[in-house]
Amino acid sequence: MQCPRCDMPLVTAKYESVEVDMCEQCWGFWLDSGELQQVLTEQALTFSAEESDLVLGARSAWDSGPEEPAACPRCSRTMQRLSYNESVHIVIDRCAEHGIWLDTGEIKKIQAIAEKSKDIHRMLLAKLGI
Repeated sequence: MQCPRCDMPLVTAKYESVEVDMCEQCWGFWLDSGELQQVLTEQALTFSAEESDLVLGARSAWDSGPEEPAACPRCSRTMQRLSYNESVHIVIDRCAEHGIWLDTGEIKKIQAIAEKSKDIHRMLLAKLGI
């Protein structure tokens, strides 16, 4: 599979003991259907309050773009873009059939959000249709 942002090959990596696909150039992650739920359930690593604030406050290179939704690395169809909320900028590209693309830093932001509250965790997964 190729990275939908920089067209480099994705490599298999372990994240929270879950096998995911990662771009070594832009540090984006492709998670097949069900893998985000596994990552959030695993929670082998948790953030301190200070780390959580840093992760949630961090801005990435993609925060002001890209404007175009990514193409699914599995089927090449344009993915749906989902914004989490205005205070924590996360725009997730989702293929309803195959999974989600998380740009640089978004996987950590999602973990930090989920750790803050079980209710927020459930709302996030519901928004993603998981």
